[in-house]
Formats: sequence, C-alpha cells, structure tokens
Amino acid sequence: MKTKKRDYWWTVLAVDPIAVPLAQRIAYRRLMTADQATMVSVLLAVPIGVAYASGSRAGLIGGAVLFYLAFLFDCVDGKVARALGSASHRGEMLDELVDAVRRVSASVGLAVYLWRSEADGSFWLAVAYVVIAFFFADISGETRGEPQTALGGRWSQALARRRLHPTPGTPDIGAITFIFGPVTGFVVPCLAIGVTMLAAGTVMVLRRRLRPSA
Repeated sequence: MKTKKRDYWWTVLAVDPIAVPLAQRIAYRRLMTADQATMVSVLLAVPIGVAYASGSRAGLIGGAVLFYLAFLFDCVDGKVARALGSASHRGEMLDELVDAVRRVSASVGLAVYLWRSEADGSFWLAVAYVVIAFFFADISGETRGEPQTALGGRWSQALARRRLHPTPGTPDIGAITFIFGPVTGFVVPCLAIGVTMLAAGTVMVLRRRLRPSA
C-alpha cells in the first residue's frame, strides 16, 4: 500500500504499523469507504473530551486511548482513499474537520479537568494549545499533503530512508499532550511542552515566510 514518502515520528513508529495493514484489509475486502473511516474517527474523537473532563484516572487513560484510535482511523481513511483511488477534495476537507474535532474535544476536556482539579489557572494552557494549534496548522499547511521541511544534510537524509520527518509536527505534539500526559499523570507538564513546541513551530514558520526572498 502506498504511503507518504515522509511522515512524522508518531505516525511512522506508533500508528502506521497498525494503520497500514488495517487499511489494506479494509480496502481489499471493501469493508468501508474512506469517508466511512473518517466518520469512525469523528465518533471516536467526540467522547475524548468527556473522558478527560471526568477527572478520574480511568477517564484520563480512556481519553488517551480514544485519542490514539481517532488518530489511527484518521490515518486509515487517507490510505483507503489512495488504495481505492477515491481521494477527493471533499475527503481532504473531511480530514481537516476530523483534525479539528479531535483537537477541540481533547483540549476542552483537559481544560475542564484542570479547571476542576487545579487552582493555578493551568487550564489556560489547554485554551492556548487549541488556539495556537489552529493557527499553526493554517499557516504551515501541515494538514495538506506531504510534510515539508527546510532541513537538509545527512541527518535529514538518514531519517528520509526510514520515512521520518526531521522536525516534529502536530501528530508528535498531540501524542505528548493528549496521550503521554494523561497516561503518565503529568498532564500540566506535557501540556506546557505541547504549547511551547507549537509556539516555537509557529515562530519558525512565520520567520521563514517573512524572510525576504533573494
């Protein structure tokens, strides 16, 4: 099955080993269309926030599992579309919608959890995350097509042979924030790392775009 030439670390190492054979089986047996896989992703994404907001240990872990599964099917839909030759602009728009639903659901859920359990205003980190994430995705075009990079050299070439992108993207940041944080219990530190990485990525993209062309 055709996959992207390069992708982000979380996608390649933790999701594709399951997503690729699953998409192959779905496409070969015509179990569902790409759009139906997208809707499965949406149905998994919506309750993420509810699970996080419950504030229980089981809720945090359950939300992390739902986040992983929602992203898994978000990857599966594109692979199925390419395998069946059904890729379309409508599918791309639905894919971006799924990203938004998953991001908002997870961020709002963590914000509610932190608002109820912490008195230090750390819930604003979750608010900042979703705002910066939307802005970063918009200016970087990360949700559209192959991940882009301005880095070169041996490091980039070595990673390219393993399909790995040299710089982290929103899938990697999302995994830190919405999977590792809730599972380990380090919700605030991981959320702070996620916000910092998104802010740094946004600054880098803006500097590159505003740099005068030679």
